[in-house]
Amino acid sequence: MHKMFMSDIPSTDHGYFASLSPLYQIVEGIQLVRKSQQTENIKFENRLSMETLVPHWRAQAKNTAIMSMHSMAFRNIPLTEKSRIFKSLWQNIYRFERIQMSTEIFGEECVNEKKLAISCERAIQLDSLFFDIEGVAQNKLNVTLQDYKTFAQRCVEEVAKPLAKLKLSIEEVAYLILNFVMHNEESIIGDSLEICDAFRDRVANCLHEYYQKNNITNYAQRISKMMSIINAMKRIHYDDLGGTFVANARNAMEIEEISKVEETKVEIVDDDDEDEEIIVD
Repeated sequence: MHKMFMSDIPSTDHGYFASLSPLYQIVEGIQLVRKSQQTENIKFENRLSMETLVPHWRAQAKNTAIMSMHSMAFRNIPLTEKSRIFKSLWQNIYRFERIQMSTEIFGEECVNEKKLAISCERAIQLDSLFFDIEGVAQNKLNVTLQDYKTFAQRCVEEVAKPLAKLKLSIEEVAYLILNFVMHNEESIIGDSLEICDAFRDRVANCLHEYYQKNNITNYAQRISKMMSIINAMKRIHYDDLGGTFVANARNAMEIEEISKVEETKVEIVDDDDEDEEIIVD
């Protein structure tokens, strides 16, 4: 992420990008990371392992950084502050973007059949999902899986369901992603908060102009519903019912290894004359 934040992607010298409003700059970022999005040919992969998940998370973190760098306000924040903000928010942004994309690809099936597009190439069906993590006992995996399904079910009910009803435009998606990046008092402080507040006002004006241009007049209630989705996503993010499954899996693996070591470290061999302690390193 450090390399991404130090880069000039997208180039602000490019006439077209520089001419765009803040809202449409983020639209450009979303379209860029969705360029290879599969729809009819998306592959369902319900077996998830650390070998598949870790590269997947890295790719999604990069995509989220690309989207964030399409915001000039975010780009103008100092590097150390930018990295700190991104570290605390990227999962939230990624989850929201993927859930919204899932409603576009699968429609009602996203909610009714719990189909989620976790990347441009892969999707999962929640009820068929299982973890295959080497070195972790099945009973521990079952607990971890249940934790993850509880988290994902909340995403479906509290986020995907209202998103499917609203059928957001790409401009509205950009507006909500900008709200994730720029409206977070817990992560953004000091001068950066002032920069982000001023930028959010500009973006709100851009959205107002979008509605006027498209002859959408009574949009106050729509924006209220959109912000309710943002708040729901933030609650899920802070509860982090899904994110803890990685830590749980790692802890389970460590406990499993410790148990094996303890079983073999000290063996008591019953001899005719004495008990001999054998240390196995």
